[in-house]
Amino acid sequence: MPVLTLAPVAMPEILLGVSLLLFFNLVFRPWLGLELGLWSVIVAHITFCIGFVAIVVRVSLLGLDNSIFEAARDLGATPWQTFRLVTLPLILPAVVAGALMSFALSLDDFVITFFTAGVGVSTLPLQIYSMIKIAVTPEVNAVSTLLMAFTLSLIVLATRIHRGALGGRT
Repeated sequence: MPVLTLAPVAMPEILLGVSLLLFFNLVFRPWLGLELGLWSVIVAHITFCIGFVAIVVRVSLLGLDNSIFEAARDLGATPWQTFRLVTLPLILPAVVAGALMSFALSLDDFVITFFTAGVGVSTLPLQIYSMIKIAVTPEVNAVSTLLMAFTLSLIVLATRIHRGALGGRT
């Protein structure tokens, strides 16, 4: 696995945020004419989360038996068919786990969003931060409660899907 894929996992968020800010200001603005905004936040979060997804999916791939892929090739499957019909269904739980982990990390990440969001872009972490500067209001409590309920429901759903995928065995 390339080192650049894993670098955001080991790098402090403040360093990654400042690095991405410099990258966007030195590449996006002069060469592509793009200002800091929603696209820079999306690219920054993809950069931050891709290492976590790569680790989870790679562990899943390492646990697979190569004879399955050889059997698919022996039966005449093309590389695309092997991936679509054999590999993807086997690694789908890892892909879903990586997506859920990315969603949670991205939703939680304030520092990288703070550095890469332009003027007028307000994500939920930035909005909550701006709301609690003065005091913790009932709105902050309500949003926190909704986020907690949403997160717990995703955990319950993922657990049920996991149980169903294993045929009731856990």
